[in-house]
Amino acid sequence: MHQITVEPALEQKLGELAGQVVLCDSDGRALGFFSPLHERPRVKDLQLEPPLSIAATEELRKVRTGKPLNEILGRLGLT
Repeated sequence: MHQITVEPALEQKLGELAGQVVLCDSDGRALGFFSPLHERPRVKDLQLEPPLSIAATEELRKVRTGKPLNEILGRLGLT
């Protein structure tokens, strides 16, 4: 992910926001969305990349362990 450093005036405006906004250019076209953080962590402290790749996540989804719902409900006495 890329990082853009904003000028102090824009930093002030963005810092005053209480919720999400759409950032627009001077012609009213949407540039993107901004969602303020309540705390201001350092960028190096954020986890910006997913912990697993898409391929690794898909492999995990193929693993089918566990018990059928009817068995679980039966053990809980809900059937």
